[in-house]
Amino acid sequence: MKPVKTTAACLVLLSVSASTQVQSGEARLQECRKLDERINHYTSLRRKGGAAGAMESWKKQLRKHEARFRALDCSDYRRELRRI
Repeated sequence: MKPVKTTAACLVLLSVSASTQVQSGEARLQECRKLDERINHYTSLRRKGGAAGAMESWKKQLRKHEARFRALDCSDYRRELRRI
C-alpha cells in the first residue's frame, strides 16, 4: 500500500506544479501586455516630438520598459501581443 500512497502524492504534486505554471504563464502574459502598451505609448510620444528634456525622459522610460520586456522574454507571446 505504501507505493500507492507515494504514487498518489506524486500525482498531486505534479498537478499542483502544472497549475502553478499555467498561472505564472498567464501572469507573465499580462505583464508583457502592460509592457507592450507602455512601449507603444512612449514610442508614440517620441514620434510626436517635444522639448528635449521630455524626449530624454521618454527615451529613458522606453529603454527601461524594453529591457524588462526582453528580461521576461515576452517575444514568446508575439502572437498574443500583435495588434489587429
